[in-house]
Amino acid sequence: MKIVYYTSGITGSGRVVRGIAIANAFKRKKVPCTLTILHSSPYGFLADGFADQVEIPLEDEHAHSKSSFESSDLYRALARLDPDVLIVDLVWFTLHNFIGDLRCKKIFLLTQIADPRFFTLKLSDGVLRFTPEHYDLSVQAEPLPVDIGARAVNPIILRNRNEILPRDRALAELGLDGNAAMNCLFAYNGEPGEYETIKEKYAHLEDAGYRMLYSTNYAGRGHFPIVDYFNAFDFIISGAGYNAFWEIIYFDKEAAFEPMPRRFENQSWRVGNCQEHYFDENGADQLVDIVLGL
Repeated sequence: MKIVYYTSGITGSGRVVRGIAIANAFKRKKVPCTLTILHSSPYGFLADGFADQVEIPLEDEHAHSKSSFESSDLYRALARLDPDVLIVDLVWFTLHNFIGDLRCKKIFLLTQIADPRFFTLKLSDGVLRFTPEHYDLSVQAEPLPVDIGARAVNPIILRNRNEILPRDRALAELGLDGNAAMNCLFAYNGEPGEYETIKEKYAHLEDAGYRMLYSTNYAGRGHFPIVDYFNAFDFIISGAGYNAFWEIIYFDKEAAFEPMPRRFENQSWRVGNCQEHYFDENGADQLVDIVLGL
């Protein structure tokens, strides 16, 4: 079985990481398949060793129009990959004019959208409206303030609880002392400039006795996947993007979240409404079961 997970991934590393989490779930369940992450992200390198990846350039709306889509990099990449299953992470509009013609099974994967205008886009030559009928199934992978009638699964997590490093090994690999101080992880992968600003906000914690470890996916300056080392830390400072937030909830870590404004995602809503949304089964595993049942 050939599976393609398609995302833009231009606003950060999060969507590529979500593709890695899904690839891990197929491996965990020993499903004979190949999963390719098709993306336009500068963070595609994170997938190395986890999944195949194909990077395509960003294209404007005219490249995906009815008259031009067949010559687009996106269309040609999908034709070359020829998937049996296509998982579309949010970016429905680039595929809109030809997805109905694709012969594969299609899943629209939805995480938080705070603004229903995401499903109706005004372009220079008209209006695009999301068409659920283009997909075999729509799946939402976290609680949503917008209801589009999607099937709900738990949040998608890169690792299951039994897959991360035990505390002693995590401490040793990071060079941390488990007894000398409270270990605090500062992990942030937001937009450029945010890391430095938020890091300064918490600079006082070192004077308060915390041993700090700083990690970011930017420019290879971090430990990836950082969730593998969660058992080493007593406290985490994190953004409130999808992956960071739900990993902390799933692993039940003490944390301080720093929600930031985004165009369609409301991170403050997530922090305010979802911190007690506990779950045991990884949504990535549930998604694999859905794919196998199509």
